[in-house]
Amino acid sequence: MTQNEIEELKKNIFSDDNDVVISSADKLGKIGGAEVTDFLISLLSSESARIRHCAALALVDIGDNRSVDPLLTAIFKKENKNYTGTLVYALSELDCTEKLLEVFTILFYEDYHCKWIAFGILDQKTFEFSKEDLYKIEIMWEDCKAHPEKCPDYEKTKDDIEYMVNNYLSYIKPELLDKIDPNYKVKFVGYS
Repeated sequence: MTQNEIEELKKNIFSDDNDVVISSADKLGKIGGAEVTDFLISLLSSESARIRHCAALALVDIGDNRSVDPLLTAIFKKENKNYTGTLVYALSELDCTEKLLEVFTILFYEDYHCKWIAFGILDQKTFEFSKEDLYKIEIMWEDCKAHPEKCPDYEKTKDDIEYMVNNYLSYIKPELLDKIDPNYKVKFVGYS
């Protein structure tokens, strides 16, 4: 593909025609490369949810982990609240194994759909973490229990969240081991 064709695809990302936006982002995702990746990462800060979502999906196709931090920034941006499901999905497809606190923040404070993607991330990936990370997770969870209004769908998800939290906290609190399923395969590298 020529540079002019790539520039045309970049321009088309801003089209009013949804099909053109989706098609352009898809093609850019297949092209990949540093220039395209940087362009797509820049779109994660767009005010348009449609553009952010198309960029996130294209970044999944590229698979460049440089997009992990910009995805997290977009997920936690206050103005994007309730429009982050695709962004969290994109995060789940990349290497976010150094972002345990951030994934738990999604689990605690994002909407129901995002929570379930976060559960999948926590269940499927092998994380590296510190004792400090685990203590911070515990503090966030205690905050959610004390202020359930901060945790969307708290009543529907609290038991599942508690279970996941206990699995991780069992590293620093062995007494929690009796609260987790012994058949559950914990996937951790360990902590320092």
